[in-house]
Amino acid sequence: MNKRKAITLLGLCFSLLISRVNAEEKIFLGDLKPMKAKFGFPCDMVIRDGKAAGFEFLVDGKPAKIGLMAHTDSEVVFAVPTGVRKFVAVGTMPNYKRPSRNVNGRDVLDGSWSYEVLIDGVQVYESEPLCAYMKKEIPINVEIPENAKNITLKTYMLGDGNCDHAIWAEPYFIKP
Repeated sequence: MNKRKAITLLGLCFSLLISRVNAEEKIFLGDLKPMKAKFGFPCDMVIRDGKAAGFEFLVDGKPAKIGLMAHTDSEVVFAVPTGVRKFVAVGTMPNYKRPSRNVNGRDVLDGSWSYEVLIDGVQVYESEPLCAYMKKEIPINVEIPENAKNITLKTYMLGDGNCDHAIWAEPYFIKP
């Protein structure tokens, strides 16, 4: 083998090794069965088509495709898959026509809820109200300890509950 071929082959092997090291396995929470789930209103769903309550929802200002929707107050518990080290999602809401109106025809404050994440019953993340964020998007990134058993995703109603369709957009467990 000549020197040029050997260097090219070595470079290719190194590139493949680096890409494997940087590759992460994502597990969509919508593909998993919750251990427990309760919702403030019978309005929960796994989103696979980019529509929540009939409206698109955004991540980084662009339409997202997958997520979990839960009407506040909600609590959903999942078993943590083996080898998972991180949970990521974006707290957001359906992109309603402004202003949203409740069943009585009154304007409502969009995004009047918060998000909370617990691991094995211990709080590891809590957001401000969604409406406090300029783009009404909350990046959620939680490290998961090695021996974690379960993760709990909660939302809390901070207003009158009208139109409180909390979305966990692009919710994934990440394996390094």
